[in-house]
Amino acid sequence: MRALKIGSCVLSPKSKETLTQSCVHPRSPFVFFSPAALATKMVFIPSLLDISVKTVFDNVDKYDKKIVQSIFAPLQQKMLHELMQKAKNHRLECDGQDNHIDKTWEKLPFLVNSRIYTKLDTYDLTHIYCNSSKLSNARFQEFIRCLGSNTPNLTDLNINGSTQYDLSLEERELASIIQLENLLILKILFVRVPLSGILEISHQCQKLESLTANYVTMDMDDPSRVTFTDNLRYVCIDEFDSSLGFFFMSMETTVPGANPKKRTRCINLSSQPRSVADFSVIQLFAAKLTNLKFGSARLSDIEQMNNFPDFPRLPRLKCAEINCGGKSVRALRGFFSKNGDRLRQLALRDIDIKQEMSLGEIFSSCPNLQSLGLNCCSLLGNDAPVDAMRKLKRFLWKNLSGDEANFSSILSAPLLEYVYIDLPKIDFSDNATVIARIERREILRNLKKFDLLPRMELISEDDPEHSYYLNSFNALKKATIVSLQSK
Repeated sequence: MRALKIGSCVLSPKSKETLTQSCVHPRSPFVFFSPAALATKMVFIPSLLDISVKTVFDNVDKYDKKIVQSIFAPLQQKMLHELMQKAKNHRLECDGQDNHIDKTWEKLPFLVNSRIYTKLDTYDLTHIYCNSSKLSNARFQEFIRCLGSNTPNLTDLNINGSTQYDLSLEERELASIIQLENLLILKILFVRVPLSGILEISHQCQKLESLTANYVTMDMDDPSRVTFTDNLRYVCIDEFDSSLGFFFMSMETTVPGANPKKRTRCINLSSQPRSVADFSVIQLFAAKLTNLKFGSARLSDIEQMNNFPDFPRLPRLKCAEINCGGKSVRALRGFFSKNGDRLRQLALRDIDIKQEMSLGEIFSSCPNLQSLGLNCCSLLGNDAPVDAMRKLKRFLWKNLSGDEANFSSILSAPLLEYVYIDLPKIDFSDNATVIARIERREILRNLKKFDLLPRMELISEDDPEHSYYLNSFNALKKATIVSLQSK
C-alpha cells in the first residue's frame, strides 16, 4: 500500500476521501492514519520540538536560563497566551496535584520578555487558588526583578498581589521598576513596599501620571527626607488602621476640581490612631499636609493622660474633618490649639452634648474659617462671636436626633452666603429678633441660598408647642426668602 503525502499529513490511499473530515494538530508535523482507526480517531505523534518544549516547560528550574530562553523564543507569545488562559480558568482545570502557582511564576521571566509589551497586570497570576498552591516571595520577586530589562517599554504596570501571600518589594525589585522610563501608571496592591521606595519611584520615573500602593510600610522617621515630586501634585495617604503596620498611598498629576493653570498642590492624610503613640505618620508628613481627616474615637489612652500632648503643628493645613465618635473631644481641642487658626474649612462629626463644646469655642479657636459643617453634633450655647466669623461663607448643620439647637448667632456672619439646616428641633426663642434684623438688612446681606428643612419628628401634633414651632419655622423661612428676592 502506497502512502500519499499532502502538506503535513500522510494518508493511505483509502483515506483520501476522509481528508476533509480530518484535523491537523497545529504543532505536530505529521499525522498518521491506520485503516482501522480512520472511522474512529486519529493518532497524533508529537514532534521532537514538542517533546523538547514540554520537557523544558515542566522543568524550567533545572535548565540553564539561556537554553530555556532559546527554546521558548519561537513560541513565546503563543505560550504566554496559553499560560494566561490557564491561570484565568484554573479553578475549572485544577487537579490539586502540584504547586501550580509556583510552576506558573517560574516560567514568567522567560515568557514576559519583549520590548513591544506596554501593559502588564498580574491579578490573574496571583489568584490561582487550589489546595496545594502557594506563591513564595522569592519566586514573586524573581519575576519583578526582570521587568526592567525584559519589558523596558511598559507604560501601565499593575503589580497585584493577594492577601493569601506575604509578598514584598525590596531594593532590587524597586530598582527594576525604576528602569521603566516610559511608565505612566503604576499600581502595587497587596504587596508590601517601603515608603522610601515609593518616593524614589515617584522621583525617578519622571513620566508617571498615577502611582498607587495600599501596603506601604514605614521605614522613614526624618520628615526632612519626605519629598514629593513637583509633577505628582495630588497625594492621598490613608492610615486606615495603625495596628496593621502599613498604609495606603496614591499620587496623581492633577488635583480634582482645581484649576490646572494654578499648579495647586493637595496632600491629604486620613488617620484613625489607636493610641497617642500612633501619631508617627501624621508627624512624618506634618510639614506638607494641606488636608486632614482624623478620627479620635479609637484613642484608648487619651483620658488617662493629664494633658494631651502637643498635636503636630501642620503649617500648610487648610481643611480638616474630625470625627469624635461620640467620645472625648480632648484630641479635637489639642488639634485646635495648634492648628485652628490655619483652617479655612472644617467639618466636625459626632460630638456629644456631654463634652460641653459650643459654637463660640469652635469659632474662637478657628477665626479664619470660611466653611463649617456639623454632622450629628450636639453643642452648648448659641454664642458664636461675630469677630471670629469675619470670613465665614458657608454653614451646614445636620442632626438625625439630639437636643434642641439654636444657630441664630451664626446668621450674624457678615459674609455668609449659604446656610443649610437640617435639625430635628430648633430653639426659636429669639426668632422675632432675628427676623427683625433680617428685615432691616442688618444680617444675611450676602445670602445666596438658605436651606431650612422641616423636621417635626420630635414634636407631636397634639403637643401645644406644635403650632408655635410650625409658625416660627415658617416665619423664619419666609424672612430668608424675602431677603433673597430683594437682592
